Amino acid sequence: MVESSSLIPGLVDDLAELCLSRIPRSSFQIISQVCWRWRRFLRSERYGAVRKLTGSVEELMCLLVYDKYWEVFDGSGNKLGRIPHIPGPLKGGFGLVVLDGGKIVFIGGRYNCVASADVYEFNPATNRWRKLADMNIPRHNFTYAVVDGLLYVIRGLSSDNVSILNAETNQWSLIDCPHSHSFSGFAFSFNSKLFVVGNRWRFIDIYDPKTETWEKLDSGQTLSVSSYTVVRNKAYFFDWFKSEMGVFDPEKNSWSSVSVLPSEKCAFKYRLGQWNNKVILFSRGCEALSGDLDKEDAAKWIATPIKPSGLHPTSVLINF
Repeated sequence: MVESSSLIPGLVDDLAELCLSRIPRSSFQIISQVCWRWRRFLRSERYGAVRKLTGSVEELMCLLVYDKYWEVFDGSGNKLGRIPHIPGPLKGGFGLVVLDGGKIVFIGGRYNCVASADVYEFNPATNRWRKLADMNIPRHNFTYAVVDGLLYVIRGLSSDNVSILNAETNQWSLIDCPHSHSFSGFAFSFNSKLFVVGNRWRFIDIYDPKTETWEKLDSGQTLSVSSYTVVRNKAYFFDWFKSEMGVFDPEKNSWSSVSVLPSEKCAFKYRLGQWNNKVILFSRGCEALSGDLDKEDAAKWIATPIKPSGLHPTSVLINF
């Protein structure tokens, strides 16, 4: 008997691809064992493109645990497995962002006390990392954010300017920024502007790419940020020296705080992330907690099925 060359016997491949693209990611490992044709399709960039076409894209949480290995969870908290290790030696002081909604970018870092210019991109469609163009300046312990598709890598312990990556051309450019004694901290995008919040610094630097100008906003407080996340255009963060979670609303230019259980200093206990459009707390050896902080019962935290296998995970969300 002659073996069929079709994905699904009796169906044209275009229709078969539409059928396979609707299977949830939680069944990915099982269906990839059916035959080599399915496995090849599921590991191709074509698979991701068809999922977008059919509206079957899912939001997945990817956790980098111990700055070493990855764990992946779906929107229901199901653990889907792992993704390959980042190429090269284990680094600290790096950055992680998501470009184009679905590609993880690993930026710079420090290895053997030397800053790195390495940049790698992970494509979930191929389940592989590839090297992008090196940063024009090696950096570690910097801030970073994506504004209108461009990646901004700001300052760091080895530099006091800004590198900008255009992922479409895979090229870096360099711009000056206001001098600051701060390092690390966090950055985020709001209304197509870059907001940079430095550690041990009371001012927020705001960059407008349209006018290529900087302005300063006085926060009225000196911050020492240990962890942060951005949900619904609000920045949530832990300060090393405070027991509450800080909240910055750039639209209202307002600062507030949210109580977190227990009352001890949370910077030593929790890491922050985003999941299902809510703030999520990763704790040591426990199920992560999530909270919808825009509601009146903002102090009410709910346990999730997500339980990282290690301490201090760094999380990003991809659509695939």
